[in-house]
Amino acid sequence: MYDLITTYVQAVLKTIPSSHVTEYDRLIQNLQQSGTHQYQAIYRNYWRLNAARLSANYYGVYFQALQAAQANPPTLENLALQLYATPTHAGGRRSLEFSFATKLLHMVNRHVPIYDSLVASFYFFQEPNRVQPLNQRVATLSAFHAFLICEYARVLRNGLLTQAIQQFRQQFQPQHFTDEKVIDSLIWAYVRLLNNGGQINRQITYR
Repeated sequence: MYDLITTYVQAVLKTIPSSHVTEYDRLIQNLQQSGTHQYQAIYRNYWRLNAARLSANYYGVYFQALQAAQANPPTLENLALQLYATPTHAGGRRSLEFSFATKLLHMVNRHVPIYDSLVASFYFFQEPNRVQPLNQRVATLSAFHAFLICEYARVLRNGLLTQAIQQFRQQFQPQHFTDEKVIDSLIWAYVRLLNNGGQINRQITYR
């Protein structure tokens, strides 16, 4: 799978808008302004919090947690449970926004992998069913996230995406992307390309 990303890296990179890099760099550079409405608007758009249509109270708690994490980062499990305690939607409905928790922790430690559905798909990970107990769901997701930490370290240690990472850096000239963040962006873009017909359109051919 990593070989395919390297082989078709130019097709993958073409799907990544320049704003994916420039807006990220802007967010990292101005992290200390995370308490301002302007910063939060950019953050919500970039990390797709807006797409989830979450409650205003949830956003308030989320950004308070982001500010607090800069001085004292919580564990992923504790953060996920803390955020779950605040209703995400009207009527008091709560949802486990595990991806947003990983994005928050990534902002204060850019070596932390990001969990989302595209990364999960790349590794054929099945998200736990919502009928399962909350603690069990969090434990399952956290275990997969721990796998990502180890896997990205292995990818870097063995040079499995070295060429693709170099081409990403040459094309976009990112200021604040760690290698882990580049891996995340490459996987995210690769899976999205496949989901949008990349194989059918012969942009990627299995071997």
